Amino acid sequence: MDLKRLQYFCTIAEQGSISKAARLLNIAQPPLGKRLQELEEEIGSPLFNRTPRQMVLTEAGTFLYRQSCDILSKINSLKRQTITIATRKKRVVNIGLSYLYLRYFNPVLLDYYRNRPEWDINVVVSDSSHLEAMLLEHTLDIALIQMPGQSQSWDIRGLAPIDSVAVISSHYTAMLAGKTLQFADLSGVPLILLHRIGGEGTYEILRSKLFDTMSQVNISIKVSEPKLILDMMEQGFDGAAIIPRSEYVPSQQGKYLACPLTEPFAIYKPAIVTLSTARDRLLWPLAHEQTEE
Repeated sequence: MDLKRLQYFCTIAEQGSISKAARLLNIAQPPLGKRLQELEEEIGSPLFNRTPRQMVLTEAGTFLYRQSCDILSKINSLKRQTITIATRKKRVVNIGLSYLYLRYFNPVLLDYYRNRPEWDINVVVSDSSHLEAMLLEHTLDIALIQMPGQSQSWDIRGLAPIDSVAVISSHYTAMLAGKTLQFADLSGVPLILLHRIGGEGTYEILRSKLFDTMSQVNISIKVSEPKLILDMMEQGFDGAAIIPRSEYVPSQQGKYLACPLTEPFAIYKPAIVTLSTARDRLLWPLAHEQTEE
């Protein structure tokens, strides 16, 4: 059903005659009458009762008029909103997301998307140390990262620490599954540990703890992304890893499982960070609230 015909039909209904509608629409009467005829042929029924004085809507015409007014109103509203969006100058906001917390910070990104329609959001995924450098270079506005060391440069919102979880491959399931593990239980087991690209971070803290509590520390691989650790274990790495609980995803093939740790070990500390010189409080999410430290 052609929208232009509906518009013409509604104007005729409101004016009560084709001649008056033609003057209002600034078109000739014959083409307007032809459009009405085409619409009635499409419906298969007259839409007006013609009288010498005016055209009166039939029952079918009354129904079509009411529905058409609603449709045309929605179309006009849609057009206005689209034009507003198309002509609005959006603010480009560059957000850095650490590999360490890809899953954890998803709700924050969705919060920005839903509640900041004036933002044109660009997301960069990288290591926390690289994202800190990008903040200092003013190529990022916000960084969703491991809490950085205290500095006058940062404006930091620290969020609740995330529990550590031990991920063990199926090779060690019989020995370790179902237990609440101590670090000593992983003595001699090949380990994949998270390691930031630049500077010190969770790796150094965890390594020190392992050497203090384990008789044999076997660090086999260091990576910067929990997802890569799980992918490697899914592909057959026989060993264990310690990652933030928020980033754990169960194995699709039963190649690994998660075990809780008996020792409180809050080294994973997510934070929302901007430069202290930022021009406004860009960093605070609107709807998604998390407990601060």
